[in-house]
Amino acid sequence: MPAPALANPPCNSWALRSVKPPPPLDVFLTRASEAFIQVLITDPDLAELRFSIQHSRKLKDQLLTVTEEQLVTGLAVNGLHSWGNLYTELAGTLKCTVEDNEVGLAKAFNLLSSPSREIRSEAWHGVKAAWEGRAETVAVILNAINGWRLEETKQRGRQRPLHYLDKSCHQSRIDRATLDALMETTYQNRAIGQRALTAMGKVLAITPMEPWDLFAPPPVANDAPVFTFEAAIDLVANAFRQLTPEMGDFAVMMAEKGWIDAQPTPNRSTGAYCTGFSEPREPRIFMTFEGSMNNVLTLAHELGHAWHNWVMRDLPRYETYYSMTLAETASIFAETLVRDALLAQASTPEQKRAIAWEDGSAAVTFLLNIPARFTFEQKLVEARQQGFVIADVLKGMMRDSWQHWYEDSLASYDEMFWASKLHFSISQLGFYNYPYLFGYLFSLGIYAQRERYGAAFNDLYTTLLRDTGTHTAEDLVQQHLQQDIRQPAFWQASLAIVDRSVRQLEALV
Repeated sequence: MPAPALANPPCNSWALRSVKPPPPLDVFLTRASEAFIQVLITDPDLAELRFSIQHSRKLKDQLLTVTEEQLVTGLAVNGLHSWGNLYTELAGTLKCTVEDNEVGLAKAFNLLSSPSREIRSEAWHGVKAAWEGRAETVAVILNAINGWRLEETKQRGRQRPLHYLDKSCHQSRIDRATLDALMETTYQNRAIGQRALTAMGKVLAITPMEPWDLFAPPPVANDAPVFTFEAAIDLVANAFRQLTPEMGDFAVMMAEKGWIDAQPTPNRSTGAYCTGFSEPREPRIFMTFEGSMNNVLTLAHELGHAWHNWVMRDLPRYETYYSMTLAETASIFAETLVRDALLAQASTPEQKRAIAWEDGSAAVTFLLNIPARFTFEQKLVEARQQGFVIADVLKGMMRDSWQHWYEDSLASYDEMFWASKLHFSISQLGFYNYPYLFGYLFSLGIYAQRERYGAAFNDLYTTLLRDTGTHTAEDLVQQHLQQDIRQPAFWQASLAIVDRSVRQLEALV
């Protein structure tokens, strides 16, 4: 079936910000001589720019001529980024039928969390069929986006050969060696995620699990606690105080000042996020709190983000910009503190199992699904180097990628995931996957150091958060924890925490 005729939509504001040419000052600072830069960054009044300038200058030998840079930027607006816009528009037009009702893909996706396995299966197969009808269109989109990136990488590699992962690693402020250690150690421990999935299947009496069961909710315990917002704040604050009194007091302050918008209202958006103001330097949280344990964990997660922003509030603006790989450090750390507190106060096996389920679900997502996305994208880019990649080949690549990670913990694989997952068609950046895994395991790796440092850990952790905007991930951990994240040992310690959580779930099945 041919793709619908779609108008060329205007770029959204995020896309416009992403594709506009760098400010002349940034270009000048990147091209300037090393002698000039050394004089500049030793000026105390410009100290906050030091890391930003030095990190940007790592790309100095990749710059094109001024005319070429302007040409690439100009062409990308109606070239590269229009393909990403086309995907977004296409996704908004697709429909599928679930329970005799025609629904959009967003509604169908929500139904994947239905307690009814029949509804989940119907929704999953409906979404799959909808994308199969547009498979060739999405194949063209992915080929165009990745073909553009490969050609740009080739042109920027005139002075030295560039790998397709180099740009992503620079944006993430990590070395390739770190990424390699992360992925290899995770693969060696993939059985942890597979065991979590198997345990969740036993709880649901489904063996083996299918792709449409991945978002299935746990059975509702008859004695599942319902939290008031005030009780949730008390629980979170007390858990935070196990780390530092200031962090607990901060959670209470956020609630008392009304900086958490959590009251359920009609037509309220889903999801949760933390944001902040430039002046005054104050964080705000948006979420919908309805009393579930999952709501409590979400509250802790967002308060972790807010705490990260709060401890940096006195720093110069340029020293507060941290990468996506480090963005989840405080949020997952805070969530882990509260999950441990919930588990400690759970009084029945059913309550403990509900908490352990959340750990198991995270293990499946981060140790299997996210890595499978990374493996697929590697296969796609490498195949695109040889020529156009047709839809049937993309299906095979995705099937192989899922098999590589899930193995027999799933009965079948989602071979259309390359089309249904938006992340592969984001034109602004590639490999929008491994930073999630990095953030998850990095935060747990920090958490794993608590016993080693004892009472000194509290100040160490706060200082580490404050330095996330002025260090690469490697330098941050080396300076504060004297560990090398280019080596498997750091990641293995993180995975040991996940393994313990999965063992708790297995013991409760």
